[in-house]
Amino acid sequence: MKFARAAGFCCALLLPLTAAAEFKILLGFDPADDSGKQDMAFGVAAAPSLSAALGTKVSLNQTTNLTDAMRASRTQENDAIIAPPHVTASAVSHNYQLIARDPKNASYVLVARKEIARIEDIAGKRLYLTQQDSVRAYLAKGLLTEAGFSSKSFKQTVYGKTSGAGLFALASNLADVTVAEQAEAQTWISSHPGVAAILKTSRPVPEGMALMVRKNLAEGDRKKLLKWITSFDTNSSGIGKLQLTTAADEEQYRYIASLGILTPASLSGVQRVTASEVVKLMANGAVAVDTRTPKEYQLAHITGSINAPYVERSLKDRDFDSALDDFSAITALPKDKPTIFFCNGPECWKSYKASKIALANGMKQVYWFRGGEPEWQEQSRPVAGTGSSK
Repeated sequence: MKFARAAGFCCALLLPLTAAAEFKILLGFDPADDSGKQDMAFGVAAAPSLSAALGTKVSLNQTTNLTDAMRASRTQENDAIIAPPHVTASAVSHNYQLIARDPKNASYVLVARKEIARIEDIAGKRLYLTQQDSVRAYLAKGLLTEAGFSSKSFKQTVYGKTSGAGLFALASNLADVTVAEQAEAQTWISSHPGVAAILKTSRPVPEGMALMVRKNLAEGDRKKLLKWITSFDTNSSGIGKLQLTTAADEEQYRYIASLGILTPASLSGVQRVTASEVVKLMANGAVAVDTRTPKEYQLAHITGSINAPYVERSLKDRDFDSALDDFSAITALPKDKPTIFFCNGPECWKSYKASKIALANGMKQVYWFRGGEPEWQEQSRPVAGTGSSK
């Protein structure tokens, strides 16, 4: 799929339509996965009919930054999201409804060089993953977490940009462990006998793209989208591959969500609090600190909270390297006031890291609202911001 065709799709969707309202769609694709790139083709043929079917202006944001797509899956700033499985899993967990998906499934595996006979033996070895926000890296980290490993368990972790480079790295003795799609790995192992073996396998999970809509989307718009989807030839490429979903499909995505790189359940020296406890603390003078980006804060935030964003470059890991991040907004906060840190829920590491840094910097009373903005909004508690009325 050529980028020019994808750009043409975006332009077609952005043409002004007759209705005044704007329908916002986020399209995220995985640049580390060839099939993800091919899925960019889904809307080329469908673009003219999409705007006509909805009868309104459509604003499409296309991104290869799946970290940003994961963030957007929790903020509900888009009416619909079309994205790979781990973004879908996050959205389904945060007030989006799954309505269509690519019907193909696949399992993912951890593959290790032949000298490593057991999963326990990968400690201290060299790990190769696709880029940090890719679906393969996401699932690999989930499998590694299940097996009790963190980033510090490995001698070296390299993030590449292509899905096949990990197996090449094994063959070249540049890495000891990598992740691959199961069928791909089995084919490769057969053609490279004696080089590597599969150590751990995920259960089958969805492949390709899926379509989600906000749960509070108007029923009329939902029906128009469903009619639009089912009007395409299911044998064609792109959007034609998406099929209407069932409860069993949603359960598969919830399994992916369970593999997610969630923050720890607790943080030593810091009190974890719920939304109702945040209300009481703020009523008694505690400061609620939103560690998300200024854009997210402007869109919607806990009423009365302040924004102290920072640039996050370190890994999403309890053993993160704080030297890679800019915590100046956190360390500048008063140390003598009770302070509550929050961000985008259990999958978001910013408030966890901020809480840890604040405690280490001498802050006396640190609270961590792990559920964050998603929990707050799911309980219909007061929010402020440009998108707070949606």
